[in-house]
Amino acid sequence: MDANIKRALLYIAICLNLFAIYMGAAVYADQFALHPWYLAVFVPDCPLYVFLALLIILGIIRNDIFSFIVSIGMVKYGLWTIFVLLFHSSYYFAPGLFTISVIFVLGHIGMAIEGLALLPKKPLALPALALAIGWFLLNDFSDYFLGTVPLMPPGGLDIVRNLTIASSIILPIAIFALASRIRKNMLVAWLRGILLNEG
Repeated sequence: MDANIKRALLYIAICLNLFAIYMGAAVYADQFALHPWYLAVFVPDCPLYVFLALLIILGIIRNDIFSFIVSIGMVKYGLWTIFVLLFHSSYYFAPGLFTISVIFVLGHIGMAIEGLALLPKKPLALPALALAIGWFLLNDFSDYFLGTVPLMPPGGLDIVRNLTIASSIILPIAIFALASRIRKNMLVAWLRGILLNEG
């Protein structure tokens, strides 16, 4: 790929990430006031991980375990948001919210794919996997037992909770086990070339 095109695509990706952080912060702004300061890190799931991803893309943080956890967070909360939007489709895809919900679905698909592209280049040891599982289970505990779960229409919270907790175990294990194959995927490899300047 031409270097100028790659640079332009990187700038576009950075701008899209900044816009996602801004939009996410707006969505979660009111929810911050509902919780004590020490739970703040567990409130803005998607914008938090997009922000952390940006630190990797910009080369501000270069740490494989950090990248692994951020990668999982991007995938988990990207898919979680899509699931919740579809699970409560009668609310989110009603005429007044249809367009923004479609944009949100597309944006969160992109978030999950970007997360896969940020996987560390080298294989990690099992303690990194244990740390990732522990961190996301702690986040689930805060969300579903301390109340920091994102606001959503009533009904079916037990289903969302159970699937979320399961994903905190299954996703890290799957991504850990399949990391080398994921990195070789054509789309993921192309995106890694842009975001991490590989290839």
